[in-house]
Amino acid sequence: MAKQAKTRRLVDTAAKILQASRPMTVRQLYYQLVSSHVIKNNRGQYQAVSKALVWARQEGVIPWDWIEDRLRRPRAVSMWRDIPAFAQTALAAYRRDIWPTQAGYVEVWLEKDALSGIFEDVLDDFGVTLNVGRGYDGWDSVRNAARRFADGRNGTILYYGDFDPSGEDMVRSLRERLAFFGCRPTLIKCALVQDDIARYQLPPDFTKATDTRRAAFVATYGDVAVELDALPTQVLTERLRSDVAARMDMTALRSVREAEETERKLLTRMLTGAQS
Repeated sequence: MAKQAKTRRLVDTAAKILQASRPMTVRQLYYQLVSSHVIKNNRGQYQAVSKALVWARQEGVIPWDWIEDRLRRPRAVSMWRDIPAFAQTALAAYRRDIWPTQAGYVEVWLEKDALSGIFEDVLDDFGVTLNVGRGYDGWDSVRNAARRFADGRNGTILYYGDFDPSGEDMVRSLRERLAFFGCRPTLIKCALVQDDIARYQLPPDFTKATDTRRAAFVATYGDVAVELDALPTQVLTERLRSDVAARMDMTALRSVREAEETERKLLTRMLTGAQS
């Protein structure tokens, strides 16, 4: 099927971006195209990108698995072919608890569910919990977190969200609501921060006029808003990995992983014996 030259150029550029870093959500790829000055930053262009990517995948120009929708995932019921198949799952699932050997407890909190897949991939290596707020976190979620952190004295939350009036205010809100339960961990906003905008030439937008927190934000930072999705995937993953590693005892973590591997071999022998 023929396509306009403008759409073809957009798809070709999108394919090059995805070849370097994939998979991406449509929104992530959209911001990379804006940063590359291929398109402008507005809703009409976002819709055009979305439609172009549908066409590109239907025509086989871009593989389907290069674009992912992390919000619309099936909630499948876990089932196994037989007992040996379940035993293999149990073996793969075994992880030794790392926290008794760490001086403090660390969690990562993320404003946007659409980026959760990227965060899960990185955090799995560390054994760090990811909490996805989808905006302002609910009171039940905050109460559960306070239970995990206790008084929070030895706890750290690394927060990742948009740079806009609500994104900045979410950090304040989270800190205050945890304190309501007597929990006061160290809370650090790691991204997106103001310096990222110029450093990575991220495409800015104006703050929402309807946001009640707009006036205070604009007075401090100016009338600029940038979504976390705009940060290049490689930059985001490297920062996440670095932020977490800097707040953990990596020597202790490696020791736990070594013990885990020894125990995994023992578990293999046990499961093999049970199946024979």
